[in-house]
Amino acid sequence: MNRSFRLIFKVAETEAEVLQCQSLIAQVYYKELGITFSSTYNPENKIELWPHHYLMGLVNDELVSTISLYIHSTNLERYGGVTSEDIDSLLAETEVPCKYSGNYIRELTKFVVKENWRKKGIGKLLMAVAHSKNFIQINEEKPHLISITSKLSTFNYFLDPIGIKTRLIKLIPAFKIHELYSNERDPMQSRLIIPDIDIPKQWYNLKLPAEYQITSNK
Repeated sequence: MNRSFRLIFKVAETEAEVLQCQSLIAQVYYKELGITFSSTYNPENKIELWPHHYLMGLVNDELVSTISLYIHSTNLERYGGVTSEDIDSLLAETEVPCKYSGNYIRELTKFVVKENWRKKGIGKLLMAVAHSKNFIQINEEKPHLISITSKLSTFNYFLDPIGIKTRLIKLIPAFKIHELYSNERDPMQSRLIIPDIDIPKQWYNLKLPAEYQITSNK
């Protein structure tokens, strides 16, 4: 039997909304990966940093999915050791608008769908909506690049089908914190997204909040 529901995406603005997102992330990451969160990180003890900015996916006011941004202290820097000079070198190899710089980059991270809401088409839509400039560009004069550090299958399953181009920056070394997440067959990678040319306009120019009617047979 098909089930239809209304899914609303909005940026978390209040302290209560941020705490909702953090709670869902913490529950899923601890249950599935044994990872906890703090204001300081320790990869050997599987302690990760809290993100700084959150997107909510709501059904009847229930938070069913979230994704977030590191505005600084990205996985790219912490686990990959990537510098702004490394990013500028990659930009130099592409036909990139000169307004971008390796000094201005943030990272999409902590992509979560509540367990009983999976396989209903929410995940890919959440990933697409998260590339709206209303979420990733936070009212700064200088536009920011986007990075994602994740396992290869995430790029193949969630990014490629929605038309978002990603550019390999580097492979990420194995850390204990990732032991239940990635492996040699599905390695961790950091990839770059240049918003103007890598994100389809239907997603980059999407206005938030956004509402979708979803029909699922799961």
